[in-house]
Amino acid sequence: MATDPTNSTPFTIPTLPDPCEDAQHLAVKAERCRRLAAGISDRQTTDILLKMAVNYEDAAERLKLQGSSN
Repeated sequence: MATDPTNSTPFTIPTLPDPCEDAQHLAVKAERCRRLAAGISDRQTTDILLKMAVNYEDAAERLKLQGSSN
């Protein structure tokens, strides 16, 4: 089920076998969203992409913390 990127609720991250590797993948997605946002003139689309980037970064940080506590 997809989540609304404009919703401030963070992504739910399932238990993953390698949190560090998946955190890197999420960081790449966040950077992609930021690059796309920089190239778009539509303010609403830019805002959505930047919120998605923040959500990906938050999820990556949670995974890193999960990995370091194991």
